[in-house]
This record gives sequence, structure tokens and C-alpha cells, in this order.
Amino acid sequence: MPMVRMGNIYYFMYIMIAIILTVLVVAFLKNKSQRFRYWFIFALIMVAFSIHFLKIFLWPYTTVEAIFTKVSFENICAVSTLVFPFLYFTKNKTLKDYMVMVGMASGMITFIFPVDAMSEYFNGAIIGYRSAFNLEVMRFYLAHFLLFLVPFLMMRYQMHELSIHRAYRAPIVLILVLVLIFVNELVMTMLHWVPKESLYDPSKRNPSFIFGVRGDLTGLGLFLGIFVPFFMRIHPLTGASFYWPVIWLIIPAIVYGGLISLIFVFIYDTQETKLFFSKILGVRQQEDTEVKIPK
Repeated sequence: MPMVRMGNIYYFMYIMIAIILTVLVVAFLKNKSQRFRYWFIFALIMVAFSIHFLKIFLWPYTTVEAIFTKVSFENICAVSTLVFPFLYFTKNKTLKDYMVMVGMASGMITFIFPVDAMSEYFNGAIIGYRSAFNLEVMRFYLAHFLLFLVPFLMMRYQMHELSIHRAYRAPIVLILVLVLIFVNELVMTMLHWVPKESLYDPSKRNPSFIFGVRGDLTGLGLFLGIFVPFFMRIHPLTGASFYWPVIWLIIPAIVYGGLISLIFVFIYDTQETKLFFSKILGVRQQEDTEVKIPK
């Protein structure tokens, strides 16, 4: 059975398809008016929004009893899909920054690490590996491609401007989104839509790793765990292995989220970012010089 695996032909096939589609869309919009582009991008947002709900008719979603759990604020990408139709029209620059940076970053990261397309897990249970041409796998790639494409087009056609002076805010919003995902899981559990025994168990339902590292994500877990203090992996009362929900992700979110923010502002706010860091370095150099001057 053809399956997506890191580095195999199907892995690169989906990446190439995404690149080709991006080039074709840019070519299509080249001679269109800014108004047409604006509403075309919104149409893409609504396509992604619709796909998010239509997936309930595909296997393995058809095996889920409380199907609403799969279209709720289940993970970072689900939150983005559900809020993008509103963030697109917001005047709040911080929220727009989040939309652009997290949208593009999560879309690209999904193609680099297509975890759900390669995993035998689904909704906290083992269902077996899926074909590279399974409808759900193709939907998975399309949904995340649109998450990338929408903010990419927004930046290409100057519908938003990033700023180095707001770069620190996106990681903070990301942490708040992780809290929202955690609250979503608590509500689903209280409504008995999610088994109580799945709560806090990283090997069960574990959206966006809020409950720790799942068994098949050891490598990625180690990558995240570099900045996680040991005590955040231990239950404070029993001493057993236990990731503090959401809290264990705060430092990685700040570090990696901050790095991603800097990369984006270096690309889209190059001059102001260079000026910002040159001023900082200039101040430090001046302070070092003053220290060396004998009294």
C-alpha cells in the first residue's frame, strides 16, 4: 500500500503539488484587481472552513460517536480554520499578525512533518496506517495547504504589514490558543463526548501536544523537550511521569514561536528589523566602550 513516509516519493509528491498550486494561483491573480484578490482570498478561507466540517462524512471520522469533538477547537490548525473568517476582517494588528505567521508556519510545518498522514493513531486510538491516496489524507493536505496559502497571498498582495515591534505578541497569542484547546478538551470531557480516561493521557486524545509527548512522536517530543524543565514532566503529588497540561509548552512556544516571528519580520519588515537590531547592538557597543574608558 502506498503510504506517506518521511522522505519517500509520496512525501515529496504532496510538497511538489503544493508548490505547483501556489505558483498557479499567483499566476492567476497576477493581473486581477486588488478587490478581486481580496474576495478570492476570503473564498479560500471559506473553502477551508467548509472542508473542516465536511470531513465528518469521511472515514475515519464516521467512526466517531461524538462527532462535534472533531470540528471543535481541537488543535492549533482547527482553531485557525474556525477563526480565520473573522480575523480576516479584524483591524487588530496583533491578531492579524497571528493569522499570518501561525497560518503560514503551521501550513509549512505540516508538509515538513505530516504527522497525521503518517500516523496509525486517530482520535486517541490505533486504526492502522492510511494510504497516501486515502480521501482523509488528501483532505488533510488540502486543508493545511489553504492555511498556508491564505496568509501567503495576504502578504504577497500587501493586505497586512508585519512589524518587529509587535513580533513578541504572536507567541503570547499562541499560548492563549493552547489554553483555549485545553479548555475545549475539558468541556468535551464534562459533556461526556470524550472519555474521562483520555484526559491528560498523551497516548489518547492529545491535541497539539497539550498533554505531553505521544508514543509515535518521540523525536518531535525531544525537539520540543529541549526547553522543558524536568519538574514539568513529573506529577507534583505522585512523582509519576506526567506533563503539566499546556504549561510544559510555554517555554517551547516562546522560544520557537519567537524564532518564527523573527524569521517572518526579517522577510516582511526587513529594513525596520535591521534598524531595530542595529540600535540595540549600537547601544550595547556604546555601553561596552564606556566601561572600558578609564576614569
